[in-house]
Amino acid sequence: MTLPNAILWGLALALSACGVDAGGNGSEAPRDVRRDAEPPAPDAAAAPDAEAPAVDAAPPTHTQLSAINALSFTRALSPGVAPGFNLDDRISDQHDSETCNKPDFTSPEGEPGIDNQLATLVPLFETVGIGAVEQLVQNSIKEGGLLIMLEIAGLTDAQDTAPVTVRLRLGQGTPLLGTDGLLLSGQTFHVHPDSEDVVVDGARVSEGVLDGGPFEARLPIVVFGQQYVLPLHNTRLRARLTYDGGLADGVLGGEVALEDISTLATPANMNDQHILPAVQAILGGKGDLDRGDDGKCKRISGTFAFTAVSAFFFQDE
Repeated sequence: MTLPNAILWGLALALSACGVDAGGNGSEAPRDVRRDAEPPAPDAAAAPDAEAPAVDAAPPTHTQLSAINALSFTRALSPGVAPGFNLDDRISDQHDSETCNKPDFTSPEGEPGIDNQLATLVPLFETVGIGAVEQLVQNSIKEGGLLIMLEIAGLTDAQDTAPVTVRLRLGQGTPLLGTDGLLLSGQTFHVHPDSEDVVVDGARVSEGVLDGGPFEARLPIVVFGQQYVLPLHNTRLRARLTYDGGLADGVLGGEVALEDISTLATPANMNDQHILPAVQAILGGKGDLDRGDDGKCKRISGTFAFTAVSAFFFQDE
């Protein structure tokens, strides 16, 4: 056998071993040699270096600034019913010594345990002249002397349940008023140089309603043209966000030291010598929180109502 013939016979034998005759007509279907030689490629999603599936990005957030355009004491809406918060996390009746035997209110929505003892005293304040404080505060807002701003950062368009960052700040400027005598929305103010930024702890927005607290606040109060600071302790905040960047149905509740209220009445007493004794008589024994070793409550619970309109701050250059 010559060398070329030996090569041809060797090739024929090799093809026969694979099930194919020398003419290319095998008894089995031809196999793809490439698939036999290499394992199947994994799916792209299972490949180690495959790109991970896209994850929904966090929704964009924005910051809203609102200026309080109305601020007032809340009052009892009916016997035993008043707006506010459960500041001491207990439901008290006239037999609870921890609240100096002051019963709690029920909110207009039916929530028990509401602490708002000032609501029972506001009518008495009005009889001795302290009720004029509300009008003085409102006049100061209109004149730009009392611009309380609420800055809410981290809002989403959906207004779903989510934590937000809320700061109480003071603005400065002369506001424009609408036909109702209240601040127009969309105005721009400067940050007051004496502004103390107060962070509202635990602030959240759920279904368009802002809740926050407890936190310590300092509420500016104007009495006969003089501005004083009223410290609010264990403060809570709730308001409904409006479509135009404002706040509606706002309530701000907290604990006020009785001695601080007497301090506010002192300048008023300079104009009327009967005011301070009357205020002290009204407040005497009316505290319902912060019970001391002597059995007396040194603080009184209170709630303010407010609304706010959209506003802006001038940006620093």
